Amino acid sequence: MESAEFAPFQDKLTSTLVQVTRTVGQLSSEDLNFHRSSSTEFSESLDEQSERVLALTTAVLKAATAGTDVKAPEISNEELIEDNWRGVVDVIDSLLEKADACLDEFTGVIKKLSPSQEEQAPVVKKTPKFPTVYDYGPSKIPKPQLLFERKPDNTGTSSFRPLLRTKPHAIVPLEESLQKQQADGGHAHPYEAEIRAARYPKSVYKVSPPIDYKPFDSTTATFVDTLDGVKEMLGELKLAKEIAIDLEHHDVHSYHGLVSLMQISTRDKDWVVDTLKPWREELQMLNEVFADPRILKALHGSTMDIIWLQRDLGLYVVGLFDTFHAASALGYPKRSLKYLLAKFVNFEADKRYQMADWRVRPLPSGMFDYARSDTHYLLYIYDHLRNDLIQTSTPTESHIDYVQERSKNEALQRHERPVYDAENGYGPGGWYDLLSRNSGTLSREQFAVFKAVHQWRDEVARAEDEGWQCVFPKHVLYRLAQTMPLDLGTLFRTLSPVTPITKERAPELLDVIKNAKIAGATGPEWRDVAPPPKIIAKDPLAVDAEDVDFPVAERYETSQFWGDVLEAQEAPVPPSYSLAASAEALRLSLPLPRMPSTVSEARAKLGTAANNKPAPAPAPAPISAPAPTAPPVEDKDTKQVFTVKELGGPRKRKVTPAGPSEQALSTSDAVDDTSNNFNSEAAEKQHKKARKEKKTKKAAPSGTQPEPEAAPFDYGTADSVLHAPSATSSTKPRKRPFNPYAKALDAPSGLGKTKRETGASLLRSASKGRDC
Repeated sequence: MESAEFAPFQDKLTSTLVQVTRTVGQLSSEDLNFHRSSSTEFSESLDEQSERVLALTTAVLKAATAGTDVKAPEISNEELIEDNWRGVVDVIDSLLEKADACLDEFTGVIKKLSPSQEEQAPVVKKTPKFPTVYDYGPSKIPKPQLLFERKPDNTGTSSFRPLLRTKPHAIVPLEESLQKQQADGGHAHPYEAEIRAARYPKSVYKVSPPIDYKPFDSTTATFVDTLDGVKEMLGELKLAKEIAIDLEHHDVHSYHGLVSLMQISTRDKDWVVDTLKPWREELQMLNEVFADPRILKALHGSTMDIIWLQRDLGLYVVGLFDTFHAASALGYPKRSLKYLLAKFVNFEADKRYQMADWRVRPLPSGMFDYARSDTHYLLYIYDHLRNDLIQTSTPTESHIDYVQERSKNEALQRHERPVYDAENGYGPGGWYDLLSRNSGTLSREQFAVFKAVHQWRDEVARAEDEGWQCVFPKHVLYRLAQTMPLDLGTLFRTLSPVTPITKERAPELLDVIKNAKIAGATGPEWRDVAPPPKIIAKDPLAVDAEDVDFPVAERYETSQFWGDVLEAQEAPVPPSYSLAASAEALRLSLPLPRMPSTVSEARAKLGTAANNKPAPAPAPAPISAPAPTAPPVEDKDTKQVFTVKELGGPRKRKVTPAGPSEQALSTSDAVDDTSNNFNSEAAEKQHKKARKEKKTKKAAPSGTQPEPEAAPFDYGTADSVLHAPSATSSTKPRKRPFNPYAKALDAPSGLGKTKRETGASLLRSASKGRDC
C-alpha cells in the first residue's frame, strides 16, 4: 500500500474505531441485566450478538497468528475471556513486533528487497512453506557457524582486527595500515587512503542511454558454492566496468549475525554466492575487484552491507555508488529500492521472502530468484539515476560529486565489536535506547529489574550464540520488569510462551529478579537517567565527541503556547506598606471589638455585661505594633462559674444579677432548661423539684449557712442530644414513613434469564414424556 492510499485508510479506520469505542462505552453504562430480565426477546438477542462478537474475535486472533508460532486462544464463551486473556495479549504483542520490524524496514534499518518479474502476478496469501525468522524457538537448521574455520567470539572485548591477509590495489601497505590506531583505540580502516583518493571513472559524468537488462526468463544466475566457482566468477568480474552487489543477512540464530548470501551482477550475468561455507574467508580474493577504483560498485542502502562485508568476509569496497544517496540528491519522494524498481522497472515488489531464513540449503527456487532480482535490475536503475544527476547538476554544484562524497563516507565505516555497557546502557544493544523509545514509567524496583534482566538476556544470548529474540522478545522484558515475579509459577505465566533457552535457566533468572528488586529499593529511578542526551552534529554522517551536547533545562520568560495572555497584572506595592499598617487598615474598615486574650479579661467583660454597663469603645491603636502586656495572674479563690445560659443571647424573662448561691442555682436552672428541651417527663419533674428547692432557700433566715456550690455541668458525661427522644414521642403516635416504591414493588416480577437447554436436559425431558 502506497502512502497516498494509506492516509485515507488510516482516517477511515480511526473514525470507525472511535465510533465503536463510544458505542461500547454507552452500552457498558446501561443496566443490561435489568433489561435482560424484563424481556425474553431482548435476552435472546443479546446472547446472539455476544456469540457473534466472540466468533469474530476468535477469527481475528486466528488470522493474526497465521504463519507464526503464537497459538490463538479459543474464546467460545464469556467466561473464557478472562482465563485466556494472557493469550490475547501475546497475539497483540506479536503484531506489535511485526509492526516494529516494518517500521525498521521503512526507516532503512532493514533493507527492502524485491522479487523477480515472475512473481508480479497477484499472489494468493497463504501460510509460507519456507523457514522464516519469526521462528524464535530452537533452530531447525544446524548452525553453520559451528563449522567455520574462525569460530564466532561473542565474549571478546578487544577492538576488532581486520581479517585482511593481502591488500590488492594498495596505496598504503597492509602492515602500515594495520598499525594505525584510531582515537577510540580501534584499528584504522585498512583502505582509508584508497577510498579517499578514488574518483569515479569519466563515463560516470557523461549522459548515455541506459543499457537494458537481460530478460529474467531467458537468463539464470549461477550458484557459487565452491572455491573453483569463486575463481571462475572472479575472472569474469575483472572484465566488467560496473557491478552490482547485495547481501542477505541472518541475525536470529546468531548473536552477531551471519552473511548468508552475496549476490553479484554484471550487465550480462548474475551470481549468487554461498557465504556460509567453512572457507568463507577465502572470499577475500574478491578484493581484487571490490577494491579496484576503476570498477564502479553499485549498492543500495549500503550502510550495513559495508559493515557485514568486512566483519565476516574481510571485503572492502572502493568506488562505491550508493543509489540511496542518488535518490536523495534528486529529491525523490521515496528512496527505497522498492520505489526505484517500481519507477524504472515498472513492477511492485513482493515481500513474501523478506523475512526468510537465508541459511536454508538448498535454496528454494522462489528464494533464489528473489535474491537474484536484487542486483539484476540495479545497474539499469543506476543508468537512469546517473543521467538525472548530470542533467540536474549546475556548473557550481555537481550531484555526481555529492553522491561520491556520501558514498565514500559509507565505505569508510569500521566494524567495532559491540561491548555491553551494563551501567549506562549505551550502545546499539543497550537498555538505554530501548527505554528511551517507550513512554512507560517504572518504579525504582522495576527499573532495577529491567536493567538486570536485560543484562542477563544479553549474557545468555552471547553464551548460546543466539539472537536475544530467542531468549525472549522485548515485550516480555517489559512484562518481567512490571510484574517482578518471585516464584516459578508466576515467572512461567509472565514468560508465556516460554522459549527452551529460558526454561532451562528459569531458576537463574528468578534469582536475578529477586536480587535486583532488593537492590532497586534504594537505587535510582528511570526519570533520574532520562531524558536521552541531545546530539548536535555539523555533519549527520560524522558525529564527533566534541559535537555531543547535553540539554540544559531552561525556562522561557513567556509561554510558548499562550504567549502574553497568562502574564499576571499585579498592582505596584509601595515600599512603606508594612504588615502593621495593613492590620490597622483592616481594623478601621471593619469595626470589630477586641477579643479578650485571657480568662480574667473574659470574666471582667462578663461582669460588665451583667451590670448592663456598656463598655467604652477602644481607642484607635497606633500604626506601630503595640507593646506586649503581661497577662494577669488568676486568683483561685475568686474563681467564678459561668454557664452557657449567661453567655447566650436575650431570653424571654429578664436576668438579674445574683449572689454566689443564686448564681449556682441559675446554673442548675440553665441545666434544667436545657434538659427540658430534649428530655422526657422525668426531666420535667426534676425541673419542678429544683424550683421548690430554690424557693425554700430564699425563705431561709439570714443567719443560716448557704449550701455548697453546685458542680458545673459536665458536657462529657451528658446524654446525647442528637439521638434523644422527642418530647411529644409519648403522646403522639409516630407516623408511618412514606415509601415511594411501595406500589412499584407490587408489580409482577420480571422474567429471569432463561437457561439454555443442553443435551442432558433434553434427554431428561424426553424420558419424562415417555414415563407420562
